[in-house]
Amino acid sequence: MDAIYARQSIDKKDSLSIETQLSFARSMAIGEPRLYIDRGISGKDVVHRPEFLKLLNDIKTGTINRILVYKLDRFTRSLLDFTNTWEYMSKYKVEFISVTENFDTSTPIGKAMIFIMAVFAQMEREQISRRVYDNYYDRIELGRWPGGPAPYGYSNTTVTQGDKKVSSLKLEDNIKILEEIMKVYAYPTTSLGDIRRMMATRQLPGPNSQKWSACSIGRVLRNPASVKCDHAVYTYFKKLGVNMINSLSDFNGEHGGMLVGKKGAVTKDALDSREATFAIGNWPGYIDSELWLCCQRKLDTNEKVASNDGPRNSWLTGLLKCADCGRAIMVRKYKRKSDGETVRTIRCRGKDFLDCDLKPQMRIEQIEGSVEAELQKLFDRCKPVPIGTSNGTNELELELIRIDEAVGNLMQVLKTKTVSPLTVDYVNKELEELSGIKKKLLEEKERLANESIYPEKIIFSQLSKEDKRAVAFSYLETVVVREDFISLIWKV
Repeated sequence: MDAIYARQSIDKKDSLSIETQLSFARSMAIGEPRLYIDRGISGKDVVHRPEFLKLLNDIKTGTINRILVYKLDRFTRSLLDFTNTWEYMSKYKVEFISVTENFDTSTPIGKAMIFIMAVFAQMEREQISRRVYDNYYDRIELGRWPGGPAPYGYSNTTVTQGDKKVSSLKLEDNIKILEEIMKVYAYPTTSLGDIRRMMATRQLPGPNSQKWSACSIGRVLRNPASVKCDHAVYTYFKKLGVNMINSLSDFNGEHGGMLVGKKGAVTKDALDSREATFAIGNWPGYIDSELWLCCQRKLDTNEKVASNDGPRNSWLTGLLKCADCGRAIMVRKYKRKSDGETVRTIRCRGKDFLDCDLKPQMRIEQIEGSVEAELQKLFDRCKPVPIGTSNGTNELELELIRIDEAVGNLMQVLKTKTVSPLTVDYVNKELEELSGIKKKLLEEKERLANESIYPEKIIFSQLSKEDKRAVAFSYLETVVVREDFISLIWKV
């Protein structure tokens, strides 16, 4: 059966429609073809295209014999993806035909041409990516919203600048909720967790889901889109070393701002000033700069303090995962009021999302003890490796290999029928000399082995917390925590 694959990144007037692609491909199809259509999806990769993946699966089952496309760049714009897909199609003897480019893979010329076209398709994709990147930063420099979902408290809109409409943001009713969040968080004793619980109690949906998390609250508080950008805001970002698009005179306290850079650089400590840019937007600000900066200073202070869930509380932090929801298991430490004793507890991070019911019965001390015992068993099974002589031993091994190769070559000479008696005598002398050298090398190797210094047996319980952590991360992938037992997933 023939298959037709069609793809369209964006449905707009000047783009090639799905219907046009199908019409051209049907003209060369045999019988009624099976259609695979991906709408509104980029051609930069194949993993995010459901119909393309369905096509690959049908190829595997033997349903498809030929694939027809309007043009190669509809199929893929990545040379690597095309190469892998082509090998996959070849494995199942499936032909590939590009209708408008007049070549198919059933001919040698077609096979060569299709790879040449794949190179040009990838070049075009890279040029498009660069144009999009340049256009993105052009919009930022002009104060326009660069695109994507609007920040919390706003929605996407357009405004007229000069004689054309440009992208912008407009205030929504939930901007008042954002202001309330900031006012509550500005209190010295309020935490992000307190805000999360407040939002859950009032059943207010988050920016991207129905539930708020401490992380999503932190991102909303950090976003400068809603702050009235004045001289104080300018000074704050300038001290951070951020590249400022606008001059100080533009910070008149009327408009919001935007901070762009590498993905994830939203906190002060994560911010790379070489990659970050700040610009005034063309939309109105709402939050007073004094309130917004108060929240930033509190967030900055919180980031400077070591997290209560950090490695200092357990050498297993980062490896512990919940068997119920798959999220991280946190280890927290506090002083018990009754006797002042320091106590460590564990808690699934899924509790923050109110969707995890795991109640671990094991204490962190028991978990550490169990993991420690398993790692000690591993060390006990390992044969100790001598230290201090590896370089000398390696050189001897290389020399022994060279001698064995030389002996093999000489033996090949003796096997020839035309070898003369003089040659035989010469070869025998060489073999005898090589044998003597090899004997001495083996004796030297044995001597070094006898003189080797072996490391002391590792007692895991005697290692420092840092060393325990390093060993655990070297050998373990995950420690899965269940209600009353744990499971270890090993890297080796």
